[in-house]
Amino acid sequence: MIEAKEATRVAESLGLRRKGSAKRKRKNGRSCEDCFFHRNMLCALDLDQPCSTFRADSPDGLVPPRQPVLLLRDAPPPAAAG
Repeated sequence: MIEAKEATRVAESLGLRRKGSAKRKRKNGRSCEDCFFHRNMLCALDLDQPCSTFRADSPDGLVPPRQPVLLLRDAPPPAAAG
């Protein structure tokens, strides 16, 4: 696996990223350099901040985002026969 600094250097040399452009961190401390797609050279975006598809890079690889719990509704009352 390519380290973040190495991936950034390769992207800059290929012209895929502006040299010296620092990616700003969001309020939650995330940056493009922390993203799975950036670290594995799968990101084609050159933005000033992490995009909406940000996925944290982890030793487990790409982990899907947590989904909200599905709440079941009560069954509707049976319709009157008539």
